[in-house]
Parts: sequence; structure tokens; C-alpha cells
Amino acid sequence: MAADDADAGLLSPTAALMDACLDDYNSLRFDRAEAEARQAMALQPEHPLPCVYLQATLCAEIEELSLDHREDKALLERFDRATVQAQGLEAAWERQRKDAWGAVYLGNSLGARALVAMYRSRLLRSYTDGRESASALRLAQKRAPDQPDADLGLGQYLYFCGRLSGVMRFFLVLHGDIPGGIARLKHCADSNCRSSLLAKLVLARILVEEVPDYEAALPYVNEVYRRFPLNWAYAKIAQEESLALGLGRPEARALAGSLRAQWRAGWRPPSYARMDPSGLFLALDVAEK
Repeated sequence: MAADDADAGLLSPTAALMDACLDDYNSLRFDRAEAEARQAMALQPEHPLPCVYLQATLCAEIEELSLDHREDKALLERFDRATVQAQGLEAAWERQRKDAWGAVYLGNSLGARALVAMYRSRLLRSYTDGRESASALRLAQKRAPDQPDADLGLGQYLYFCGRLSGVMRFFLVLHGDIPGGIARLKHCADSNCRSSLLAKLVLARILVEEVPDYEAALPYVNEVYRRFPLNWAYAKIAQEESLALGLGRPEARALAGSLRAQWRAGWRPPSYARMDPSGLFLALDVAEK
């Protein structure tokens, strides 16, 4: 368990199921992850967090389908039901406790709903849910200033608002902050909290694909790819990181070598990944001679 799980009221078996759920949905094993989230919900039916993990699992599957330009009505309906259930549990938690955790759970639920709306090109809904999510997470940090879990959602919110055009930020009254968002994500990633791994996943993508800082990205990419090698998105990030660092670096050769071994063992990404590592493998073969 993460260091704060006991304080959040999670039992060890519940936390273990949620850890397995996170590993499985990040390895694209969505059916297994959904089953694990529902088992955790059955163990502690009054606790909001297992239901938030169910939302996260369904959200990840919706995102994967959207990348292939597909939509699953039954999946979307399951996500909507999970969201309603999570928010009911969060409201009950808030009535009873009024602590930082309840605000974190609500912020995560609204954040997941904002992401699903974005994947479905429902931008006004995504904007509204994103603002409400950030408001809940700010309340969490007001109640517990040292709460690192809230920095995952707040960091993403500040970062993505900062990525919007100035005109969009003006009309939507948004105050983005790309460096500030990344700093919050790093604070969460470097903390021993339940959200730290998720922050590392976000940072690996941002620091390789969007705001390149390959040196800062390296520890996050290494951990993400080592843990989830079957997720094509993380394999693609590892490919880009190794190319950017250059095969003169041992770290880059190690990443490229792991990817080549995976490829030789028969693994292939889906067609919509548009991933071709042949140039990297050729360069690695030359570098090793």
C-alpha cells in the first residue's frame, strides 16, 4: 500500500486489488482491471476510491477506443453509472467527514468525466467538469496543505489550460501555467502517495512528446516502460526517448535493446499506434558492432 492508504480508510486487501487494477488497465487488460475494481468495491462498498478506480479503468478503455476512432455505447453507459455511483459515495463521505480525501475523490471523479467528454469532443462539458475538478482539488489542499495526491489533477489542469491558445483561455477565463502544472506533477510523482505512479505516467508523456526535456523524462520513462511494456503508448515513448538521447548513451541503448527484444519476441502495437522502430533497431545494430 502507499503510505497514505491507512489514513484514507482503505483495507489492505482493497488496496491490493486497486493496485492490480491500475497495473492491468495500464497494460490494456481492461476486462481484468474492471473485475478487480468491482471486487474492491464489494470489499468496501462505502468507500469512494474503488469506484473512482472503476471510472479510471473505463476512462482508459474509452480513450484507447477513441484513438482507433471507435465508440462503445455499453462502455460509455458503464462509465456514466460508475460516475453517478462514485459521486453518491463522495457526497456521503463529505457529509460524514468533510476532510481532504473526500475532495480528492470528487476531484478525481470529475476529472475522469472531463477526460471522457474530451475524448468524445464534448468540449464545453469537458471544460465545466475540469474547472469543477480543480475547485474540489484546491479545497483538498486547503484542508490538507501537504496533500500530494491532489497535485496529480491540479497539475494536469494547470498544464492543459496552459496549452490552450490565449484566445481560448481569455474567453473561458482560464489561468493556465505549464511550468507550474509540471512542477505539481513532479511533486506528486516524487511523493510516496497513491497517485505518484499516475503522475509519472503523465510526466513521461509530457516531457517526451509535448514539452521535451529528455533528461528530466528519463527516470519516468524508464519506470513506466519497465512496468508496462505491453502498453504500446509507453513503448512508443521509450522509442522516442532513446532516439532523442542518442544511442551513444547507455540509458538510450538499454531502452532500445528492451524494445528490440520485445519486438523479436513477437509483440506488435496496434495499427493506429503508427509506430515503426525499424530505424532505431538498425541504428542499435550498428552501434553494437
